[in-house]
Amino acid sequence: MKPTNQPQVKLKGIEYLLLAIQSDPGKSQRYYLRKLYQYKHGVPSHNNGGTNNGYFTSDSYRDVLWYDDSRGPQVRYGCSDSVNSVFLNTSCGNRYPHYGYAYKSKCSVMKLTLSGHERANEVRKKLGLEPIDLLDGAPAHANWV
Repeated sequence: MKPTNQPQVKLKGIEYLLLAIQSDPGKSQRYYLRKLYQYKHGVPSHNNGGTNNGYFTSDSYRDVLWYDDSRGPQVRYGCSDSVNSVFLNTSCGNRYPHYGYAYKSKCSVMKLTLSGHERANEVRKKLGLEPIDLLDGAPAHANWV
């Protein structure tokens, strides 16, 4: 078999993001989306990681496989029928009855949950890599989501 620079196993977007967050945790959502775009297309992202952001807003993944551990200054943003819409926006009257707002940090710090870490290890096995033991070297007070 002739060696090539092309990977022999093609990862799905979710699998790539799990490995990226597991190997380099604590970066912004945009950082991981830029890496995903480059993995899929082989060129840097033309819009600085603005594609595929559904991975980080989906109820199926957010707070299930990864979570935002940012503790920076919070900013207000408008959201419509979202998991994050915790306050009703009464300033817009009856025109937008389901329009709400919430607060989030200016820059996210993405980390894997325990189930996200386990799923990332399954992807590592698929690639023929050794799984990473999450509890190996973890402090006794570690608080996993």
